[in-house]
Amino acid sequence: MKKIGMIFNGVWSHYTFATAPKYKHLIKLIYIFDFDEQSLEGLEALIIPFQLNQKELSKRKDLIYQFLKNGKKVFVEGDSSMDWIDGKWEDRPVNNYWWVEDPENPPVSETDFSHPVYQGLSQRHSCWHTHGSYVSMPSQATAIQLKPDGEIITWQTHQYGGTLMATTLDPIVEHGVQQITHLDNYVDNLIEWLSGERPTGKFEVPRENYGVASHVA
Repeated sequence: MKKIGMIFNGVWSHYTFATAPKYKHLIKLIYIFDFDEQSLEGLEALIIPFQLNQKELSKRKDLIYQFLKNGKKVFVEGDSSMDWIDGKWEDRPVNNYWWVEDPENPPVSETDFSHPVYQGLSQRHSCWHTHGSYVSMPSQATAIQLKPDGEIITWQTHQYGGTLMATTLDPIVEHGVQQITHLDNYVDNLIEWLSGERPTGKFEVPRENYGVASHVA
């Protein structure tokens, strides 16, 4: 049974992630222009991934907050707009090479490892790189991850009825492009927290689904 909706606007990494055998039984892709009250029926959680159409999302913000009011969970990754989220996100340079140049100085210096998404993870598995920072968050939110300079990477609040969690990390996109190989740890925790069901097996993108031969003779 699909328990998680994921808003989608054509980004291929969103598609490969949501349709991968490991997750497809749990995730329902919702095209941004089809995002309406009916599309959320029967779902327990909603993923709003990085590289989404923020303008169109803002037009539908009432759907998100009604979903939260109904006691559901919403996970937001990457960038977000103050047109719909009560927190200010600002762009920052992305360091994709910190673990080679300065492995003792990760972009995230503090993590609340008691949170279900971060339980059992190492510092390395809980951060790879960040896309910007939150310089403010909702009035009743709690910071989960902070940068060395105190800027907020991940926060969570229950003030809208359900649970809204936002991060400048991009686990969905990175897992979908298969660029970072250790994200099963984070994503499995995330999917279990959202759905109550822990996915099993290895994350794979079937080549034949994209017209690519599974092997070369």
